[in-house]
Amino acid sequence: MSGITGIFSRDGSAVNRGTVEAMADKLCIQGFDNSDIRIKGSIGIGREQLVTTPEARYESAIERNDGYLLTADARIDNRNELQTQLNVSPDPVVTDADLILAAYDQWGQECPEYLVGAFAFAIWDTEKKRLFCARDHVGLRPLFYVNTNDMFALASEIGSLADREFVSNQLDGISVGDFLLGFYNVPEPTFYDDICALPPAHWAVVNADSVKIQQYWSLDGPEIELNSDEAYLEEFRNRFREAVRARLRTPENVRVASTLSGGLDSSSIACVGNSMTDRPLPTISVTFDDIRGSDESEYIGAVHDHLDFDSHFVRGDQHSPFEHVDEMLDRLDEPFISNTLYLHWEMFRAASDENVRVLLDGYGGDQVISRGLARFPQLAITGKPLELVREMWKHADRYDSTIQWQLYRRVLTPLEPEPTRKLRRKLFGSDNPVAQRSDVIDSEFVDRVGLRSRARELGSRRQRTTRADQRRILGGGSQATGLEIANISAATFGVEPRFPFFDRRVMEFCFRTPGHLKLRDGWRRWLLRNALSDILPPKIRDRTTKGNLAVAYYETLRSRDSDELRDLFTADQFPPYLDQERVQSEFEKFMEGDESNVLANVWRPALLCRWFELTDRYD
Repeated sequence: MSGITGIFSRDGSAVNRGTVEAMADKLCIQGFDNSDIRIKGSIGIGREQLVTTPEARYESAIERNDGYLLTADARIDNRNELQTQLNVSPDPVVTDADLILAAYDQWGQECPEYLVGAFAFAIWDTEKKRLFCARDHVGLRPLFYVNTNDMFALASEIGSLADREFVSNQLDGISVGDFLLGFYNVPEPTFYDDICALPPAHWAVVNADSVKIQQYWSLDGPEIELNSDEAYLEEFRNRFREAVRARLRTPENVRVASTLSGGLDSSSIACVGNSMTDRPLPTISVTFDDIRGSDESEYIGAVHDHLDFDSHFVRGDQHSPFEHVDEMLDRLDEPFISNTLYLHWEMFRAASDENVRVLLDGYGGDQVISRGLARFPQLAITGKPLELVREMWKHADRYDSTIQWQLYRRVLTPLEPEPTRKLRRKLFGSDNPVAQRSDVIDSEFVDRVGLRSRARELGSRRQRTTRADQRRILGGGSQATGLEIANISAATFGVEPRFPFFDRRVMEFCFRTPGHLKLRDGWRRWLLRNALSDILPPKIRDRTTKGNLAVAYYETLRSRDSDELRDLFTADQFPPYLDQERVQSEFEKFMEGDESNVLANVWRPALLCRWFELTDRYD
């Protein structure tokens, strides 16, 4: 794991070393092992390196090779395949940087298509006088940039780019609106008008005259046809085990652990990972001893009883959402969507306290494996009524629902024609897509930036097939924001998060499996449950519920953070994007026990207010 920075003076002027140094100083990789800055005329790049793979100790902070300069935040997982394809000889070992440079030398700007792993990198090509940047398929590593007529700057963190002479620091109203409405599936814009994120699965070629950004990968391909269900299960097992194995790759002196929530995803990773280590795998879990509605100790304990782990715990009920909000906002340099970041913050802190540098995480399991709910309308439109009814009955029984609700929510709503949907909303007063998501956004701001049409465009979630649903969830870069938050937050504590479910090989296989493997016999995520049935404890394998962190969130927000929230909402100065009276009214309703739409009407406004205070945006 590394933090990277770079500047390319497109007008040919020499890069100021002090500027690159200032950008690197804003990176916050706690306990980094190596750092360097290289200036070569119109190009300047920097890197702070945290050694988390066995080969990384042989890398320089900045790699040089036959006319190239490389700064990279990368872990390459298909190393053996690439070494064979590129005929790279170890001297003394083949590093991930060696593979990236050899791939670029062989395939040029097409090289990211051949790389499997987590990466964001920039290569200065001395001969072609161009800068080549790339980001991995799903945005596992962050990469932000600023582009002007005179220069192109890049960094792993927004804070390295903000407050520079080439950035106006004007806010992007559309991004503010997206945040207030709760949209996080727009991967490119940031709160800053001049700063963008390079989207996942994209590369950028920058030269003196132009900047070209292009997508190089997408979820695609026909359904995979195998001979039997067992063949699909075996293929998934092999890919998932390889994904976990690749993420256990660390030096002998680097400790790796796994989060363990008691849910299906983290339990799958922890159990598979534990089977690959020669000693009990450390796990980090959050418990809520005094807030039983959020506590998952029963399920965490089931995993611990099943296999021998080195278990560590964080008391989630002893922390609150706003406890470290100033530090979080300072690190992320913009308000963040996640209302449970405070719990991950404490897990990263606990990992660091236990000398853990690599933390496996189950994020992505729901999205990659797919709950399969789009199979209901798919069965309807493909003329399979008996199978549809059978699946609805079984699903209703397993998930404590009714067949009537299943029919309405899972079939009729996704298949409702758009004109009928618009007419229904108009007749019943629900035709305002902004009001459906938030009651506190300033009406003048809504009109000024066209937020209603924006909300209508981004708010449509109806999909009629399992493939279309997965493509919507995974194919548009919608996971990138959460991954950026996780990476930057973890780096604060010198920890690298790794996400086995987002392995490209696993994603591609799951996307191309038939729909009946995603929802079957009423079971959501049938593929994962059955592929790992021999290693998961039955209590986890057959679980149909999820932990409810909202109970602890609401309770601690009221009991511990209420004074700070009230001060924010009654301050003389207030962000112009919000209706202060409405925010105050919604906050008081929340304090009296109303928990409807708290994230939109209380949480996100509070973050925006506090960020405005911290960044002196009222001055």
